[in-house]
Amino acid sequence: MYTESEMQNVYQCFARILEYPVGRTLPAAAEAQGLLADESPEAAAWLKEFYEYAESLSPGRLEEVYTGTFDLDAACHPYVGYHLFGETYKRSAFLVELKQRYHAQGFIFSATELPDHLAVILHFLAATKDNTQAEEIARDALLPVLDRMTGRAKSEGFDEDADADSPKAEKKLEKRNQFQVVLEALRSVLQQQFQVLNVLETTS
Repeated sequence: MYTESEMQNVYQCFARILEYPVGRTLPAAAEAQGLLADESPEAAAWLKEFYEYAESLSPGRLEEVYTGTFDLDAACHPYVGYHLFGETYKRSAFLVELKQRYHAQGFIFSATELPDHLAVILHFLAATKDNTQAEEIARDALLPVLDRMTGRAKSEGFDEDADADSPKAEKKLEKRNQFQVVLEALRSVLQQQFQVLNVLETTS
C-alpha cells in the first residue's frame, strides 16, 4: 500500500505520461518504474515495456501514436465524464463540479483543456491536499473509466458474470497498443491501492 505522498508522485508520473507528448513522457515513465517496482512489479513491468517502445520512436511518431489512441479510438476517449455520463447534462454538471473542486484547492490547469481530461484529473490528484477527496475521485471515477478504456468493463462486451481479469478479458487485451499498456498499469495500481484500503476499513 502506498502512502499519500507516494500516491501523489505516482499520479504525477501517470499524468505526464498520459498528457500530449511534450518531452516529459519518457522521464515520467522511467520515474514511475522506480516508484512501482516494489509494491506493483507488474505495473512497473508494463511501464518498462512502454518506455522501451516510446524510446524507439521519434517524437513525431510518438505524437501520432498518442493521437491515434486517444483522439481516434472512442474506447480510449481521454475524457472521464464522457465515459461516465456520455454527452449529457450529467457530464456538464460533472465538469462544473470538477472546476469547483479545482478552484477550492487553488489548482490551475490549461485553458485549452477540459477539466475531465484524464491527465488533468491526475495532475489534480497529485496536487490536492485533500486525501479523502483524492481517494473518492480515483476510486469512484477513474477506476470505472479505466475498466472501460482497457476493455475490461462488462459493458464492453464481456459476459455479465465474467471476471474483468479472466483469461477471456486478457485475450481481448492482446491487441492493446502501448498507451493502453500505460492505462493497464494505472488501473492495476489503483485497483491494488483501493482494494487494500477497503480491506483495512473492513477489518478496523
